[in-house]
Amino acid sequence: MHQVPVNGTTDPAFAAVADVFRDLLNTGQETGAALAAFVDGRPVVDLWGGWADSARTRPWTRDTLVTTFSVCKPIAALALLRRVADGRVDLDAPVTRYWPEFGFGGKASATVRHALAHQAGVPVVAEPLPAEAAFDWDRFAAAIAATPAEWEPGTAHGEHAVTYGHVVGTILRRAGDPGGTVGQVIRDEIAGPLDLDVHIGLPASDLARVAELEYGADDWPASVAGAYGSLWARALANPSGLLTLEVLNGTGWRTAEIPAINGHATARGLAGLYAALLAGEPRLLPSAVLDEALKPQAVGVDRLLDQEATWTLGWRREGGFVGLGGIGGSSAGMDLDRGYALAYMTRRLAGHDRSDACYDALEACL
Repeated sequence: MHQVPVNGTTDPAFAAVADVFRDLLNTGQETGAALAAFVDGRPVVDLWGGWADSARTRPWTRDTLVTTFSVCKPIAALALLRRVADGRVDLDAPVTRYWPEFGFGGKASATVRHALAHQAGVPVVAEPLPAEAAFDWDRFAAAIAATPAEWEPGTAHGEHAVTYGHVVGTILRRAGDPGGTVGQVIRDEIAGPLDLDVHIGLPASDLARVAELEYGADDWPASVAGAYGSLWARALANPSGLLTLEVLNGTGWRTAEIPAINGHATARGLAGLYAALLAGEPRLLPSAVLDEALKPQAVGVDRLLDQEATWTLGWRREGGFVGLGGIGGSSAGMDLDRGYALAYMTRRLAGHDRSDACYDALEACL
């Protein structure tokens, strides 16, 4: 077994978590990753190891950023929930109050609450688009608005895999002064004040810190594409080419705001954000808004995931656990009952067995 250097700190009581992380790297299941955890507000794990590039010339460092994929959806929701908290957005108002064009094609009854809980009925885009269309906010938002609903809003739910961020983000942008983009609100009102390394839309000054993504297997894109013609397959296929390495490792992807899928963060930053939510950090949300946001909103079979899924106003919830994983294996969340927050970030696109092993190890230490 090849020994891969692992750096960082671990509370001795959580040494078993560090052992799992090291094994992932030493056995080749992982090529570059970071893991961070807080328990009762206290940092207990902060580790990183492996390489930040496929050529293995750049060691993963304390400040390496990596694409989050869907892990950033709840953070986009948090940005909009801040406008709910300050009274500029009403959860039960129709989306059309803020974005009139959205009402086309049977979507007029969609509320902000529906949009946050993946119930708005627009998980796919009708117009065939190239990958670069996702980098053009107005173009992609217009395509979403012009797409007929797949179901009557509020009557079903399905993860809005690629469209989610532009739906909640356009409501945010149209919500009045200060509206702001999702990325701006994260920087100025969420991550910035708490000194968290979490971003949607990177500035040029941060590009050198980003890890290069790689497929865990050559057929990874096909393995996650879904059954032909399914809502999941249609969602991932349009805009076309978003999951190619050429796109994922390009400057356009890293600097654009695609709040459903292209956040960039450190594990420490994401775990710190969830730890702050667990602690009821008032600079994030008032307790009444956070309590409402974490209540189950949509329960039952998710039409895209084709499995049981409970959505809150931005998060997926299973019992006391609230969070979200991203396609490719990264994950972040918090357990409301056990008092922990954890984030696992990887550049090797594969399954969630790696993050699951870290969650299991942490829970075994509690």
